[in-house]
Amino acid sequence: MNLSKHLWDKNKDLAFASLNSKFVQGIKNGNLPKNNFQSYVAQDYFFLESFARAYGLAISKCFDINAIRTLSELLLGVSEELVLHEKYAKEWEINLTNNKIEIPTKAYTDFLRKISLESSCIEILVAMTPCMKLYAWIGKKLSDSTSNNIYKDWIVTYSDENFEKLANSLEEIIDTYKGSYDLDQLNYLYQEAMNLEVKFFEAYSDFK
Repeated sequence: MNLSKHLWDKNKDLAFASLNSKFVQGIKNGNLPKNNFQSYVAQDYFFLESFARAYGLAISKCFDINAIRTLSELLLGVSEELVLHEKYAKEWEINLTNNKIEIPTKAYTDFLRKISLESSCIEILVAMTPCMKLYAWIGKKLSDSTSNNIYKDWIVTYSDENFEKLANSLEEIIDTYKGSYDLDQLNYLYQEAMNLEVKFFEAYSDFK
C-alpha cells in the first residue's frame, strides 16, 4: 500500500468528522449563515499565507529535482489563490484589512510553522497533504449539491479535477520519497493535521 493511502485510510474517521460538521453540511445544504462563511473565509486567508511559507521551506529541504519542480508550481498556485481570495472576500463583503487571527486558525498555522521550520521535507508534506486531500474529498462528496446553492462556487472549486490533481501531486512526492523516515511520526503529523481541520470547521459550525 502507498504511504499516502495508508495515512489517509488510517484517518478516514476524521475525514468523516469534517464532512459531517455543521459547517460543511451547511455548505452542502446552502443553509450556512452568511456571517459564518464570512468568518471562515477571512481566517482561511491566514492559512493560505502559512501554506505558502510551508511550501517554500519544503522546497529548501528537498533534494529531488522533480519534487522541487512540483512544489514550486504548487507554491505559485497558492500565490495566485491568495490574489483570488482577496477578490472573493470583496464579493462576500469581507474586510481583510482589520482581520485578526482566531484561536483555531492560529493552532493550525502554528503547527504548520513549527513543522516547516524544524522537520524534514517529507514531514512537512505529510503535515500539508491532509488539507489538500480532505478538501478535494469533501468537494467530491458535495458535488451534487450545487443547484440553487449560494455556496456553489466553493463546492465547484474543491470538487474540480484540477484541485484533486494538486492533492495527488503532493501524495506522489510522498509515495516516491527515497529518504528515511519514522512512520509513527508521519502518522502523528497526518492525524494532528486532520484533527486541526475538524476543529477549524467546528469553529464555524455554531448555528441552528
